Amino acid sequence: MKTIGKFGLALCLSTGLGFGITFYHGQLVDASCYNQNSNNDGKVWVTCAPTASTTSFAIHANGKIRMLNDAGNDKAKVAFKNGDLKRDKNGDMPVVVSGYRHGNTISVEGIRARGSDTSVH
Repeated sequence: MKTIGKFGLALCLSTGLGFGITFYHGQLVDASCYNQNSNNDGKVWVTCAPTASTTSFAIHANGKIRMLNDAGNDKAKVAFKNGDLKRDKNGDMPVVVSGYRHGNTISVEGIRARGSDTSVH
């Protein structure tokens, strides 16, 4: 019985870990541009890199596009306005987004430029 109890406890703890915050390493994308140009040559993160007028954002990570929620869009706008997010020499905007995935959307907890310690929460 002790073995079954230990196994049950381990199973419960490992299941709980699956619902933690996730870090997405990828390129920030203008979501409106992506929606209009989703059938382009596959380099949507360069052709749809965000600008100062971008209001809705997405991240291209692991070959997938995930939209940011409203709070994430606000955080990305603030980070962009503050100069925390910038294009790199390749023309894309590498970021790290932390949050929880719900379908194709990320509920953003924080966003920062890849390699930076400055994050918007």
